[in-house]
Amino acid sequence: MSTARRSRSLAVACAIALGAAASNSYASGFQLQEQSASLLGTAFSGTAASAEDTSVIFFNPAGMSRLKQSEVSLVATGIGIKSEFNNQASVAAFGQPLGSDGGDAGGWNFVPSAYVAIPVNDKIAVGFAFNAPFGLELDYDGDWMGRFQARRSMIKTYNFNPAISYRIGDRVTLGLGIDYQHIKAELSSAVNYSAVVAQGVQQLVLSGQLPPAALGPTLAANAGLGGFTRLQGDDSTWGYNLGLLFELSDASRLGLSYRSAISHSLDGDVIFEAPTATNPVGAGIIALASGTGGPLAPGDVSVDLKLPETAIASFVQEFGDQWALSADVSWTGWSSIPELRVVRDNGAVLSLTPEKWEDTWRYAVGGSFKVNPSFKLRAGLAYDNAPVPNSTRTARLPDEAREWVAVGANWTSGSVIVDLGYAHLFVKDASINQNGGNAVAYGQIVGKQQTSIDILSLQVGYRF
Repeated sequence: MSTARRSRSLAVACAIALGAAASNSYASGFQLQEQSASLLGTAFSGTAASAEDTSVIFFNPAGMSRLKQSEVSLVATGIGIKSEFNNQASVAAFGQPLGSDGGDAGGWNFVPSAYVAIPVNDKIAVGFAFNAPFGLELDYDGDWMGRFQARRSMIKTYNFNPAISYRIGDRVTLGLGIDYQHIKAELSSAVNYSAVVAQGVQQLVLSGQLPPAALGPTLAANAGLGGFTRLQGDDSTWGYNLGLLFELSDASRLGLSYRSAISHSLDGDVIFEAPTATNPVGAGIIALASGTGGPLAPGDVSVDLKLPETAIASFVQEFGDQWALSADVSWTGWSSIPELRVVRDNGAVLSLTPEKWEDTWRYAVGGSFKVNPSFKLRAGLAYDNAPVPNSTRTARLPDEAREWVAVGANWTSGSVIVDLGYAHLFVKDASINQNGGNAVAYGQIVGKQQTSIDILSLQVGYRF
């Protein structure tokens, strides 16, 4: 066989063995509801109708019509995730030890928000919001049993949102906002180079370049070869949001809002860190796979990702000066992510991962009690289902249905407004049975991911 034909054979074999090292990407919903400490206290019920402070700009820009003074708010939210894999019957990848359970892949993450709203006259108000509406970060131990499917997963978004509200008559207000959104992502995993070598060796035996008796010793000499890959990219683009606020009476409000889908095309690069093989056959196969044009060569890549549209219907009913009840129904169009396709700059598909996400609904109820003119207490409950089917759930973000329990408090002194909110999320155990499409290269992860989430938020506002 010629050198050129041999190179092509090994490259194809490596592609079959590895598929795409960055194949398992965004594995579940990564929407961030946590844009307001005041609304966190009611488990984000009444979001499009409460209009108590400037954070309403994100949920329904029409709500600015109820703010009588100019106001600026800063929000700092910490999201603490505890996420541990409980192994049940996982199988190691070819030529590799099984590894550990991965430890706690979660940790604390900071989510910032900032708002300013200015009433221009009795009909018009303008405002600006800065938010991080989507994001995730999970990081498993380097030796964990799912390392060939997922190590670190990080997504961050930054959204800049000027908005305007216009009052129509006494009871109806329209709202409009423009979104400029930046996204950045980084995804990493280990690479099973022992499987790459195994496929290459089989091709050499079949082509007569290596005697069958050398198969076992060559595989044994290349066991335990592990490398690393990282994919990263970013993009910026535009979207919009709309809102309606109906003041049904002095004590009742209905809010409707919509945020458009935002289509990103992330441009970035993929890198591969190959191990050093002491066996000459293994070293040659790895060199061919890693060289220019090889399936494990570094290079520029792009990913198209359509972040979902959302819609909210909210209701708030006040009872006298002290009590208020709120409710929320929201929809997120996660079916905008049927697959994740990573493409090299020459048009070749580096990886194609079926996602088959489904649209989701969220339901929330809450209430508040004004203890005195300066102090208010809040509480709320919510249920939030997950978009990813069991069949496509991976370790990147092993999400499941969540139940919220939230409390909060508000303190007002003159022009200063301070809100505190806390929520605990009870997350259903997530079943994982995943091999990334190739159990030889990736292993078979079988078990349950046990996750719990705590959210703590502080909001400080100033009216002027």
